Amino acid sequence: MTYADKLRKIVSLLDLTQEELADRLDSSQSSVNRWIAGKGDPGGRSAERINALYNEIVDGGVINQVPLIGIVGAGQAVYPINDGANDMVEAPENASKTTVAVKVTGDSMMPWLEDGWLIYYSKQLPPDEMVNRRCIIQLSDERLMVKTLLRGSQAGLWTLISTNAAPIEDVAVRWVAPIDWIKPQY
Repeated sequence: MTYADKLRKIVSLLDLTQEELADRLDSSQSSVNRWIAGKGDPGGRSAERINALYNEIVDGGVINQVPLIGIVGAGQAVYPINDGANDMVEAPENASKTTVAVKVTGDSMMPWLEDGWLIYYSKQLPPDEMVNRRCIIQLSDERLMVKTLLRGSQAGLWTLISTNAAPIEDVAVRWVAPIDWIKPQY
């Protein structure tokens, strides 16, 4: 793997700007930019720092696991895990520091998702950006759900469609998140 590849992976996994990465490497932003573009390789201490940071992140588990924040059960609502444990699960390859997972329990989401599968998401968007798409949705009352988002009867209200339940009509939505990855459990 080239230094450019390693630097791109570090930037992606840690969701860093080039300036933030340069600070972590005790280097300049212009040098980091040049290395990422493949215009020369770092030498000496810079190469050592890049290798150490890459190994820490990729091999050391910094983004190899993400928080499991809840379970998705009946009604496709996400219920927080309140047992006090910091449950962690395997991260998808493209995980960032904001990626989290929820676990499907039971068969209420069949045939789309099965018991034990994991759903990952990482970025919150305004509802207008996810119309007619299945996503994680936070309602104005803080509940999280996995639904397909449709426009409601008036501006600012939304209809939520389930795979096997009646629609929830005309609700206020705080944010939505695209589903980044689904991991089956076999």
